[in-house]
Amino acid sequence: MRAFLNHLNPKQRTTIGSCVNVLLIVVLISWHAVLHAQTITSGPLSGPIHGTTVPNTTYIVTDSIVVNPGDSLHVSAGDTIIMASPFGAMFVYGHFYFEGTSSNPIVITVPDSLRHLGPGQWGGIVADSCGIFSMKFTKIYCAGGVDFTGHAYRTVDVTSDYQNLQQIIFSDNLIDGTVDDAIGIHGGNFSILRNVCKYCGAPDGDNINIKSGACGEIAYNIVWAAGGSAIKINSSSKTRFTNVCVHNNTCIASGWRRTGEPGYGILVDAGARAEIYNNIFGDNLGDMDITALTDTMNIHYNNNFFFSSVDSMNQMSVFYTNDGLGDDITRPQANDKYMTGHVTGSPFARYNPWFGNDFTTMDSNNDYHLIAQYTGLGYTPPLTWTNPAFTGQLPGASNVGALGETITAVDKAHTNNPIEFALKQNYPNPFNPTTTIQYILPHEGQVTLKVYNLLGQLVQTLVNSVETAGAHTVQFDGSKLSSGMYLYRLQSGPLSIVSRMLMLK
Repeated sequence: MRAFLNHLNPKQRTTIGSCVNVLLIVVLISWHAVLHAQTITSGPLSGPIHGTTVPNTTYIVTDSIVVNPGDSLHVSAGDTIIMASPFGAMFVYGHFYFEGTSSNPIVITVPDSLRHLGPGQWGGIVADSCGIFSMKFTKIYCAGGVDFTGHAYRTVDVTSDYQNLQQIIFSDNLIDGTVDDAIGIHGGNFSILRNVCKYCGAPDGDNINIKSGACGEIAYNIVWAAGGSAIKINSSSKTRFTNVCVHNNTCIASGWRRTGEPGYGILVDAGARAEIYNNIFGDNLGDMDITALTDTMNIHYNNNFFFSSVDSMNQMSVFYTNDGLGDDITRPQANDKYMTGHVTGSPFARYNPWFGNDFTTMDSNNDYHLIAQYTGLGYTPPLTWTNPAFTGQLPGASNVGALGETITAVDKAHTNNPIEFALKQNYPNPFNPTTTIQYILPHEGQVTLKVYNLLGQLVQTLVNSVETAGAHTVQFDGSKLSSGMYLYRLQSGPLSIVSRMLMLK
C-alpha cells in the first residue's frame, strides 16, 4: 500500500485521504445507528426510550417517557399508546417519528375508563430543542393534564432553534379535546397540514399557536369549537418575524368559551407576518383580527369566506374584529365573500351549531363539504411568499376551505370497550368536608388510591392494600385541608385513573 501511495502525486494522495475520511465517517455513523437501533417489543414504558415499535401493537406508558438528545423514537403504523398516568407526558430532545397511515393510524389515548372524563387525563408531547419532529396520521385524545406546577400541558408543544432544526411536520392528525393549546410551535420551520382539531382549548387555550420566529404553512385544517382562537400567529422573537402562509382552513365556532379576552378564527398579533387566503370562517366570536402590532407592510389577505348563522349573530359574532382599542387594522377585502342567515342556509352539506356554555355538546356529525353553489370560489392570490418552509401551492380556483381527505379524517366517537377498571366521580362534588369515592376492579390485586394537590404533592393515601374484584367505596375527609381543587388517583398494576374533586369551605 505504501509503495502504491509513493507513486501518486500529492494531489492524488490528498484526494484518496479525503475519500478514506468520508468512508470512516459513514462507517461511524452506521455503527452509531446500529448501537442505537432497538425494537421496542413490549411495555410498560417509562423513562428514557429509543428505537422502533412493533406495528399494530398496544403499549402502556406508566409514567413520562423521554427521548434523549441523539436518540430516535419511531412509533409504527397501527400502534396504540395508552397514557396510564395523569402526570405522564412525552419529552423529546432527540428525533421523534409518529408516522401512521390513512388506513392504519396511530392512536394516543388513555384507559377506556378515563375516556368519559374528557380532556386533561394525561400531559402532552413536549419537544424542546429536538432534532426532527414528524407526526402523521395520529389520533390524540384526552391530553392537557396538569404538570407538577399546576399548569396544563399543550397537546403538542415544539420549541426549537430554527437555525438548526429540520422542518417540523404535523399532518393528517386528529386532536380531540385538550385543556390548553392543541399545537404550539416556538421557532423552527414547519408544515401544519390537513389536521382536525375539535373541542380544544378549554377554557382559554388556542388550537394552533405559532410564536417566536417560526416560519411555515398552515393549510387544509379543520378547527371547530376552540376555546380561544382557531389559529394564532405572533412573536416575541427579536431575530426574525413569525412568518406564516395560512390558506384553505375551515374555522368554525371558535372563541366562545374564553372568559375575558375573546378568541378568533385567525388572530395575527405582535411581530408577525402572514398571508391569509381562501379560508372559511363560520360562527366564531370574532372571525379575523389583525392588530397594528404586526409587521403591517407584510400582511396580505383576501378571498376569505365568512358566514354566520342566526344563533351566532344574536351573540354578536363579527367578521372583522374591532374591539375599540384602536389596534385593529383588519378591513374587508375586494374578493371576500359573506353569508348570513339561518342554519339551513350554511355553505356546508350538514351544519347544526349549538351555542351555549359547553361546546362539547356541539353536533360532531357535521359534514363540512361545501354544497354545490359555494364550490369553485377559491383563487390564486398574488403571493409574496418566499419562505423555504412553504411546501405546497395554493389551489387556484378550485375551492375555499379544507378539502378532500381532511373531511374524512374527522372522527365521530372513539369507540370505547366495556369498562373493566373504573373510578367514579366523588359525591357530593363540590364537598365540605367529606365525600364518597367509588371504584370498580375487574380482578383481585394490589390497589392504591391517593389524593394529591395541584402541585402533585401527596395529601393522603386512602387505600394501599390487596382488594377483591368488584365495587369498593371509601370516604375522604378534607376537614384539615384548604378550599381548592384536588386530584385523586386509583392505580392497580400498570393502569391508573385520575379524577378531580373540589372542596369548598
